[in-house]
Amino acid sequence: MKGLSIQEIWMRIRQDLKTYHRGLFLAAAYLGITCALGIPVCPMVLFWGLPCPGCGMTRAALLFFKGKWNTAWQMHPFFFVLLVLAAVAAAFRYGAGRSMPGFKRIVPAVLILSILFYVYRMIRYFPGQEPMTYSSHNILRLLADIHG
Repeated sequence: MKGLSIQEIWMRIRQDLKTYHRGLFLAAAYLGITCALGIPVCPMVLFWGLPCPGCGMTRAALLFFKGKWNTAWQMHPFFFVLLVLAAVAAAFRYGAGRSMPGFKRIVPAVLILSILFYVYRMIRYFPGQEPMTYSSHNILRLLADIHG
């Protein structure tokens, strides 16, 4: 099967950016605002103080891109799963010009595995090891302190 030309790849990338620009902008704005204000990126930590299945993923990505791969793995090994999945999906989309075979079965399987891994981490590491810690600086506790 013949791959896409450079012009076709750039056309597809521009098309995707045009299609998803609002979502990308909102995600970037949310990350920028939460980081600038020094509040948790994770909505579950922000509101309830509890880690979510994805907690540690942002830190794992930052550590990965700093070359601290072992520490990134410890923070959240599923970052590597998502990185490989994204790279393979991008290779199919932009290299081969088609969807990744089995993508619609792989994503739910990864989500189920990440939830099972979350339960394991909560049992094994909560509340003593990052990122599976309780944050007392959450909205629910703030409201309880105000009304209590």
